Amino acid sequence: MTILKQDAGGRAPVILSGVNDRHRGLTSHPTGKAQVSVLSFRMKTCLLAGIILMTGFVCRADLADEVIKEINRARENPKAYAQVIAEQEARVSDPKSKAAIQEAVTYLEKTKPLHPLALSPPLVLSAQSLVDDSGMHGTKGHKGTDRSDPHRRMNRYGKVVGYGGENISYGYQSARGIVTSLIIDEGVSNRGHRKNIFNHDFNLAGAATGKHSRYGIICVIDFATMFIPAGETDNAPLFR
Repeated sequence: MTILKQDAGGRAPVILSGVNDRHRGLTSHPTGKAQVSVLSFRMKTCLLAGIILMTGFVCRADLADEVIKEINRARENPKAYAQVIAEQEARVSDPKSKAAIQEAVTYLEKTKPLHPLALSPPLVLSAQSLVDDSGMHGTKGHKGTDRSDPHRRMNRYGKVVGYGGENISYGYQSARGIVTSLIIDEGVSNRGHRKNIFNHDFNLAGAATGKHSRYGIICVIDFATMFIPAGETDNAPLFR
């Protein structure tokens, strides 16, 4: 995993990790003043995708918000969330999967509570742009069909200050399924998804979900230390 840092006048690198293909979901590399509200943007996306998605579930505008809330449950009380992770062991039979779950439980039991992430509408929009692109074209990973990376997408809506990161999940239809799979992070040697979720340098996050032509559903989560929305100065409030 590569972690770099920028100040208010620099470029924001992203955090990258490995690839995990497991069970019902496929989890990919962890690596904004908007003209429309976040809610209307999501409603529009749902309408365009259709009420019933390919996998048979109803498009829910609130799923992305639930993902952020679920991440905050894990960050604010990791020891309690260790029990949530432990419950996943009964659902798997593969020894490697069980070992990954047990390792995640141990990690959470030793992790100190962190501050919750605040929802950032510009980061929601950057996440949504990859959801729309990847979902339509059936692609996987952080590189858009326009060759954009997370840094470039985030900076379409403003400027990241400090650290930035991105997680992607494929195939999971619930907030808990998305977050637990990213925390367990089976198959990713450096546990990059988990590190993004428990990164103490991150203060903001934005998530988006939508239909994926290959995996049924995609969820993208963008993280940042601070963010200056497009059209505002460096002296403007950073937490949105």
